[in-house]
Amino acid sequence: MKTLLQLVLAILLVSPLYAAQTLVLGTADRPPLSTEDQKGFSDRVIIEACKRLGIEVKIIPLASARTLSNVEKGIDDGNFLRIAGVEKKFPHLIRVPEPIVEVQFVIFSKLKDLKTPSWESLKPYHVGHVRGWLIAEQKIEDVRQITVVENRTSLFKVLESDRIELAFAELYGGYYLMHTLNLPHLAIAQPPLASQEMYLYLNQKHQKLVPQLAKALREMKRDGSYNAIFNQTLAPYLPEKYRKKP
Repeated sequence: MKTLLQLVLAILLVSPLYAAQTLVLGTADRPPLSTEDQKGFSDRVIIEACKRLGIEVKIIPLASARTLSNVEKGIDDGNFLRIAGVEKKFPHLIRVPEPIVEVQFVIFSKLKDLKTPSWESLKPYHVGHVRGWLIAEQKIEDVRQITVVENRTSLFKVLESDRIELAFAELYGGYYLMHTLNLPHLAIAQPPLASQEMYLYLNQKHQKLVPQLAKALREMKRDGSYNAIFNQTLAPYLPEKYRKKP
């Protein structure tokens, strides 16, 4: 009997540490990075990484500022996608150090010849951005006027209706909206204002999970599953040059 008990205990000890656990993750991302059916690029990458650890994921779309507040308070378990450094303002958040994706932040506008070599080049214009985007709140200042909206769709609609002159957005989401809202006439100013690696953050109570998730993400990038998800979810809305090698 003692031997049987020891065998059962041994099996339990070698079982996945986080088996049967469910992480509730908030996100302000919208298609194609995150979708209602959880089949966007970021959704699928994070779900697959967690699956490899025996963890289930529930993703809740929220306003950008609220997603951070919920994780800081421990209401939700995590939040994506965020730039590095968010933990300086929200000390109860821990960054999973392997990036989910690198994105370019650019200006969309109707001005075909606009150049954006620096943040200062935005000063003469009326600029719009999404509420809660920390990079915009930190970098876009001293411009002629700022309009803050709740999501990217609203941002592109106010741009199309000429209520702003420039829309600050990440490249993948912007290309998606140009496609779905039928806005092929919009121009993308160059060079990008910033290129940032974007991360998953967890509440500090999940600190032990952070290195395992980072490892799972690295493995996905090595075995080709990461590139396959990119080509299935993001590439259809992008110029051919962005497609990843299998």
